Amino acid sequence: MKIGSLSEKLILYFVLLGIGAIMIVGAISFYSTKEALMSRTFDQLTSLRIVKKNQIEQFYADRMREITFLAGITPASLFGEGPGVGSILPGQYYRAYYLVGQDHVISSGLIIGTPGKTPPAIPPKLFRILRDSLAQNPVVIFDESIDPLTGEPCQFMATRFTGKGAGENQTGDILVLAISMEAINAIMLNNDPLSGMGLSGETYLVGPDFLMRSASRFQEKSMLRTVVNTSSAKEALAGKTGSLITNDYRNILVLSSYEKVRVPNLNWAILAEFDEQEAMVPIYETRTRILLISMIIIVIFFGFVLFISRRITKPLIRLKDATVNLGEGQYDIDLPVTTGDEIGLLTRSFNVMARQIKEKTTELQQERFGRMRSVFDGEEMERQRLSRELHDGIGQSLIAIKLRLENLLYQDGKDIRNSIQELKKYFDQIIDEVRRISNNLMPSVLEVFSIPIAFRNLFSETEEHSGLRIHFEAKGDFDDLDKKIKTYIYRLTQEALNNIVKHAEAKEVWVYLTREPDQLILVIRDNGKGFTPGTAMNEGGNGIHNMRERASLLQGRIEINSVPMKGTTITLNVPITYAYVKNQDFPRG
Repeated sequence: MKIGSLSEKLILYFVLLGIGAIMIVGAISFYSTKEALMSRTFDQLTSLRIVKKNQIEQFYADRMREITFLAGITPASLFGEGPGVGSILPGQYYRAYYLVGQDHVISSGLIIGTPGKTPPAIPPKLFRILRDSLAQNPVVIFDESIDPLTGEPCQFMATRFTGKGAGENQTGDILVLAISMEAINAIMLNNDPLSGMGLSGETYLVGPDFLMRSASRFQEKSMLRTVVNTSSAKEALAGKTGSLITNDYRNILVLSSYEKVRVPNLNWAILAEFDEQEAMVPIYETRTRILLISMIIIVIFFGFVLFISRRITKPLIRLKDATVNLGEGQYDIDLPVTTGDEIGLLTRSFNVMARQIKEKTTELQQERFGRMRSVFDGEEMERQRLSRELHDGIGQSLIAIKLRLENLLYQDGKDIRNSIQELKKYFDQIIDEVRRISNNLMPSVLEVFSIPIAFRNLFSETEEHSGLRIHFEAKGDFDDLDKKIKTYIYRLTQEALNNIVKHAEAKEVWVYLTREPDQLILVIRDNGKGFTPGTAMNEGGNGIHNMRERASLLQGRIEINSVPMKGTTITLNVPITYAYVKNQDFPRG
């Protein structure tokens, strides 16, 4: 085609500009999608690593509490006639128990319910470690042993008896428990591809000798045998926390999130990893789709321009201007279709492209919103889990201790009886405190009753512990609100009250909750010292930030007005169309 006229030159320039714009938009879309997907994968690994780390730390904290409790009982009671310690400890956590002297085992036995005929052999160097370490540490954990009889890894926990009569038997005053490594694997190992880790994701523990302390998903008998001398393991054992792309112990490139586990006597690191090749699959698919769509649009666009170059100079100028605006991020473009020929088709194609780009941008924004909501939902789930553990674990253990101590009331001796009565009162207080913490983490009243009742319970507890006087007024029907919106509003109110108690120095608080046909309104006002707007977010606290994040998840608007020495007012408006109601969720779009 011979280029001569100004219109043809303008058309050619516009074609080149259009092609360039489409390629730029495609490249930006691809790299934005790649960055978002990689960031999401790292976020998932980090969340999983934090959950597993907390579970491991809680596991060892529970085991240390149990052995400390047993150390308060005399050796004769635990190793004498009767069921002894083997029937007290849960079989899913322990394998065997031992009464140890200076350099030999005096007595041993299996925990009831565990397989095997003989307890694991205690390595000779453990006796030296016990002599050297128990003088400085109340509990010692030894994790570098493989049972010579079974070839399986073993871990031992030891402490000295501290109860009455503990020093009478000078030949053996150390209690040693063999911890079941299967309990560690039950926490760390997950081979289910549908659990979020796909076909290649795994979490595992690494010791200071760079040997695995939990089972590998890909290698059998990996505990205390597989070497993990990787960059992420070195960083974690050095006390650092982060994520990177590196080769794992199989020399395969992975996305790795690492951190050090905080357990006394154990210098362990936890790693959560996902193969880069599997993580890149959706990115490659996105790249292919973007290239294919871009090529199709370019071919169609160029063909139309060549076919009707003499007739579309003016409309193409309009399309050129619109393309420039699209490249600058103005996606709300809908050009009028004035003809039914190729110009009209081209205009319609351009409008479709603009809508697709807008939809892709909206999907990325919704994905970010979904990640934020997942973080808070995960926080709520963790609160529920912790609540159950506190109630069913610590609470039940303390009750069992209480019942044991009550049996001593039938022994002779007035002083013993008085002491036990005092201990009983003390344990009653501990049990009440555990229940109060459990209810505070996940208030059951939200599950059974409406949010006004939950608010009144929260305000009563706050008044009791803080000295505040809280006035509450609720108007409207709140029965149709779903659990999620009730939880979000409850947590936002709880965060606001915590800020008032810690920082406001207020005497009274007024809370108004109103349900209107089209919105939900929450107002919290105090008569405290207030603060200067713009300074609260720079003082290191997260309270205001957390409230704004929760409000954004409800698609609501929060306003915080404060005047120094005159108090603070927090106003939250949540549109009902975006609020959770029964059997509904947030709208998409």
